Amino acid sequence: MHLVSVFILSNQPLFAEGVQSLLSGQPGIKVVGVAEVASDTFTRLKEVSPDVVVIEAMGGEQGRLVAQVLNAFPKTKIIGLSLEDNRIHTYYQRMKQGRCVEDLLEAIRGPLEQESRSVETLRLFVLFQGRYGRRILENIRAFAPDPWEVEDWQAPADLPPVVDDPLPFLPTRFPDSDLILSLGESASVAQLLPSIVERTGAQAVIAPVDNVTWLPEGLARQLKRWLTDLGVIAVFPKPFCSLTEWSCGLRQEEVSYESLWISRFARHFGRPVFRVQVDADCAQHPADEKSNRGQIEAVEVVRDTPCGCGRAVAGQLLGLPASEAVIQAGLLHHHYPCLATMSVDPNLGIPLIHVAGEFIRHTVEVGVSSSLSQASTEGAAVLPLRI
Repeated sequence: MHLVSVFILSNQPLFAEGVQSLLSGQPGIKVVGVAEVASDTFTRLKEVSPDVVVIEAMGGEQGRLVAQVLNAFPKTKIIGLSLEDNRIHTYYQRMKQGRCVEDLLEAIRGPLEQESRSVETLRLFVLFQGRYGRRILENIRAFAPDPWEVEDWQAPADLPPVVDDPLPFLPTRFPDSDLILSLGESASVAQLLPSIVERTGAQAVIAPVDNVTWLPEGLARQLKRWLTDLGVIAVFPKPFCSLTEWSCGLRQEEVSYESLWISRFARHFGRPVFRVQVDADCAQHPADEKSNRGQIEAVEVVRDTPCGCGRAVAGQLLGLPASEAVIQAGLLHHHYPCLATMSVDPNLGIPLIHVAGEFIRHTVEVGVSSSLSQASTEGAAVLPLRI
């Protein structure tokens, strides 16, 4: 019988002794070391090279230790025991949860689970609180690719301003997830994210800033540090519809990122991209301020805005004169209505709703210009944003 070697890492000697006593009497399991967290811990781990590392720690400390061990020993299974909520977490490519001795023994003995998944697969967990998040959730559910799994949880509306202990506000179980989308309408929701990340096994987080009162800049920075300590990539697109497959934000706030899961989401939802087809008459008589000849014949939504505003605008452009499409797109964007705040952003100096509107107008302008250039001998001009 193959013996599974186990190393126990805990700062509580009595707890470590209890786990060692439990495991030592089990067939197929061999405890090869017990240690507290210290400077030489990783040296000892390297010497014994265990199959499984059992880590006892609480909250963010457990997440940091797990990230460090996974980084140093990527082929090792890690069992996280959390006394604060009596849970058993199994870490490898993803995370599972259990609650009893049988779960612990099964977690130790079981092989590492390697998943063969489609390049379009995404397990998305949406955290929302009210109307803002619900509309985004409904749009994503309606138009997400078939391989996606979309789960959600509505956070309480009456969360306290400071959440010292998230556990009383969280459900008992969360689904395994690759990506978390946080759509809170109060700063309190962001304070739940590290605990939710730990319980879902998510590897990336999108926390949009469509209203700075819901996610202030200082809290976003602190949240990024917390999540980085857990080995999780996080982006904070302001507004949400500034997200692309490699960056988010505007002007001096634009930042790039590297995350398979965020890029996979942003391929379908984020900064709007349309393909516009203008009829042949417009190609022969290019639209200008004095001509209404030529109409919008078709609009393909390559990437929708998360809230669905992009798709709603695209559907109402059909049949409009090409010369009026950009102006009408701006009006239609406001009528949807856009979910970004009308308050002036302190860093950008303009309301985020205006930024979102310019993204819509710009993709329509680029689409019309590209369609006209394909029917003429001239190439399409590079059209910059006007914000």
